[in-house]
Amino acid sequence: MATRTPLFMRQQPGGVYDYVSIHDHPADVWFVGSAVSTASDAAGFGRNPDAPFATLNYAVSQCTDSVGDVIYVLPGHTETISEAGGLDLDIIGITIIGLGNGTLMPTITMDTDAAVDVDVDAANITVRHIKFAAGVADIVAAIDVNADDFTMIDCQFIGDSSYNALIWIQDALATASDRITIRDCYCNDQDTSNTHFFNMSGTGSGHRVINNVLIGDWGTMAVGGAGIVTDVEIAYNKIWNVAAVNDTCIGTAMNTGFIYDNYVVSPQAQANAITAANVGKFNNYQSVDTEDLSGALEPVVT
Repeated sequence: MATRTPLFMRQQPGGVYDYVSIHDHPADVWFVGSAVSTASDAAGFGRNPDAPFATLNYAVSQCTDSVGDVIYVLPGHTETISEAGGLDLDIIGITIIGLGNGTLMPTITMDTDAAVDVDVDAANITVRHIKFAAGVADIVAAIDVNADDFTMIDCQFIGDSSYNALIWIQDALATASDRITIRDCYCNDQDTSNTHFFNMSGTGSGHRVINNVLIGDWGTMAVGGAGIVTDVEIAYNKIWNVAAVNDTCIGTAMNTGFIYDNYVVSPQAQANAITAANVGKFNNYQSVDTEDLSGALEPVVT
């Protein structure tokens, strides 16, 4: 039977911290924190926030498939990956939760090699409140999703004119991953070579892109792709594609689903703002004058 730690002690007034929700913690709970001086990727660590693992990669390796292990990433944690598969999320059903706000938000920097990525190679994984920062130019696809039911909540994706991701999240073509959810996330990456924030390149079903703020220069589109995806829901997003040509905010080969209540800024032609032809679209608005963003909104007509 798995070792569980529903209580841990700290030598301070009050002493006992606990988690009590079996819904949130059905199995083992692990801690990762590079900013903690005692952190180590070794046996005997990771069970207590005062003696956490040093890397998220190692913490994932200690989890068990399909039982619902949770990894807490402590405030101030930083980790750098520098190659393809530098972080491999390959344990079914794990949840990764970052703690800390502002400059203390746990950060994974992706550097050295444009092929660097986080591989999602197991189903039913959730990542919450982690910052992903580009540390090299033209990352091919930063988060490569090769499994079903992947969820990202309240994460950040940051690049600039020197370091960027051509694609931040990709539904991998070879596996046609289903039910990817991206919710309450923020991206700011304005390099002119970028193509997508979320590339729906496969033939997946059930993707949901909800309540995100996406600012970037995406030469193809912010959300969408060439894959014939079905049963999509894209709603409540604020998207600014700063590209200087008629590039799309949301669109192309979606086949069924809904696109609604989105606000987009897309230079020039309104017809390019949302191009998905075969889905239900309603209550989408576009700013049609990028020189004056004071509130000149018009319904998107597609």
